[in-house]
Amino acid sequence: MSDLAEIEQAILDWFKAKSVGGKTKYYLKDVTKALEEKGFNKKDVQKAVTECIKKEKLMYWSSGSSTMLVLPEHFPKSVT
Repeated sequence: MSDLAEIEQAILDWFKAKSVGGKTKYYLKDVTKALEEKGFNKKDVQKAVTECIKKEKLMYWSSGSSTMLVLPEHFPKSVT
């Protein structure tokens, strides 16, 4: 079993590596699949994602019909 902090760091590293191009938002299933391929347990990855959101290292983004995850620095800013 992996340490939760280790999984959180792997998630953030994955997001930073994947968010260099035009795409910055990903489904939870994309994250869990990628980390499962690296040997992490799906349930542990989901717990770590929840912790990242609580710590504001990841954010939810919704289009109204889809909910995705995004790094805070890539979260679309509202125009006021």
